[in-house]
Amino acid sequence: MTAKTLRILKEARSLFWPWCAVILVAALPLLEQSHSLFDEGAPRWGILDLIEPVSFLGFVLGIPLLATLSLGNEFRHRTLPLLLSQPVGRMEIWGEKMIVSLVAVLSSILVFCICGWSTLQHEPDLWLIGGAYILIMVASATFWTLFARSTMGGLALNGVNCFIPLIFFVRRGWIPVSVPTISITASAFFVYAVVMLWLGRRAFARFQATGGMAEEDLLTALPEIMPGTLAGWFRSRPRGAVLNLIRKEFRLLRPVWLISFLAVPLWILLPLLGSATERQSAPAVILIFVFPPLVAVLAGALSLGEERTTGTHAWSLTLPVSARRQWLIKLLAAMFTGLVCAALLPISILFADEFISRSPLISVNLHVWLVWLPVVALLSFASFWCACAVNGTVAAALWVFPAMIALFFSGQFGIWFASGVMNFVVSKFDLFANFRTTNAVSNVYLFATDTLLLLLVVLFFAPTLLLAVFQSCQLFRKQLQDSALLVVRRLLPLAITAFLCGFSLGAFYAFVDHAKQQMWTLFRETHEAIEAIQPGTPKLDAAHPLQLTVEDLAKASPLSERTRRWLANSRITVVPHNPYHGYCCGGNSRGVTIPDKAYSWYLATIHLPSGSECTMSFQAGRGYGVLGGVCK
Repeated sequence: MTAKTLRILKEARSLFWPWCAVILVAALPLLEQSHSLFDEGAPRWGILDLIEPVSFLGFVLGIPLLATLSLGNEFRHRTLPLLLSQPVGRMEIWGEKMIVSLVAVLSSILVFCICGWSTLQHEPDLWLIGGAYILIMVASATFWTLFARSTMGGLALNGVNCFIPLIFFVRRGWIPVSVPTISITASAFFVYAVVMLWLGRRAFARFQATGGMAEEDLLTALPEIMPGTLAGWFRSRPRGAVLNLIRKEFRLLRPVWLISFLAVPLWILLPLLGSATERQSAPAVILIFVFPPLVAVLAGALSLGEERTTGTHAWSLTLPVSARRQWLIKLLAAMFTGLVCAALLPISILFADEFISRSPLISVNLHVWLVWLPVVALLSFASFWCACAVNGTVAAALWVFPAMIALFFSGQFGIWFASGVMNFVVSKFDLFANFRTTNAVSNVYLFATDTLLLLLVVLFFAPTLLLAVFQSCQLFRKQLQDSALLVVRRLLPLAITAFLCGFSLGAFYAFVDHAKQQMWTLFRETHEAIEAIQPGTPKLDAAHPLQLTVEDLAKASPLSERTRRWLANSRITVVPHNPYHGYCCGGNSRGVTIPDKAYSWYLATIHLPSGSECTMSFQAGRGYGVLGGVCK
């Protein structure tokens, strides 16, 4: 095996796991075409709705990441000076890195195209925008990574390039769309990519590795441009160990604050990047749906990740401050930074834009943004957990979404498995023989609001979150090794807990759903029997109701054994009923059309021997079935 082959294998090995993650995300749309993977009777919790945004995020981030990692890993592991000292020409090294990166990028693009072929067929503009985005990102990766001297810095600076083709795509009305203009635009993108590729090659040939610590990283060095008065607040003081630790955290997180405040002009100019009448606005999509999650992930991973990369984390553990207190300060600082930079700042700007502009790009829904706050907090904490479990900011950021997806599918599998178990148990055992118990369980649906259901989900999955908090505190004190297998082993207890929580939630949901179905069977069979009896009875009124027994119902229509048992010795009365009582004929303030004469509606009341009463409303002879039923 030659030295060149070994170098290429080394480059391929460093890109293998990120490439696998990008390929996995690219293949997610295949799940949308395979609905048979999900049980139609089990709750899906909107899992298919997450495929499109996750796939889009994987494309926007995965392609430039694969183009940046080959050189960024050298800065991360401090191996670039050793690589450049080898008796090999720099252009040969650069060529090997470009070949491996291109193979990873092109294979990923092929999977994205195959899995998203239906979307590409319906939206041909995506070929132009996607090709320009890929060309510019790949060609610019070397230059910006060398300029920033880190993977995250190169990825952030390279991301600015995406607005060049995207703004043209959104504002293509500025230039008449024709074959010459498209050719000129494509040529301009190609020339720009060639220039950036030449600049990257030239920068690599002239690069001087001088060694040093984190000050070489542009993300750490660039925030020194802040005013001296403000920068002085972050310096340590002779007294106050806890305050010094807090200052240190905000000093390490300065890049996140800087990136967020530099994005404020883009947020303010957001209406100029698209209009409310446009179906798609790519810059707005990236700024709104991609930028905040990335900032939340960076806020959670940057502080601890940089300390582990530079080796200062072990020194921090020797300070006369408990490791638990240092962990808590880091966690709170990371979550505070994530909430402010990824949630509160964008929300405030969007609210101001909606207040000032009559036709904002995005209508701000307070309920949606209140849900977004815990999502950002969860992203920041997940990123912090990954920073505790692996070494380095980049590795932590790469593990965030795979770890969350793994836990999500563990909980989803628990829900699906619980549904199957409950179906088997209900078919084998008579769990709903008692009417009162079945009715009480069924009534949970009547009082279950969206807030209550969200609270139930949070309570069921709280053990997973608590275990993750405890686990991050334990991992914070350890010196870690770079091994994917070790990360999987640390993630396994969380996955098992998520499965058990999902199983509990799924069992509860399935049990309540079966109870509701049993009660609805009672109403449906009673309604069918009354429908069979009612046409043969004289005209009813409130003074002369129709009196029935369970035997009368059984003669008119077959009843199940459970319905017979529940309705034994009961008395059923049927009277005319107007469900629109209290509304003005012809319509109401809600825009609901009301018939001038509401006829053939009936109200059936079931008087049980135990004293309970069940009421049900239906329209006879119209095939609408039971309008509603409840037992008290």
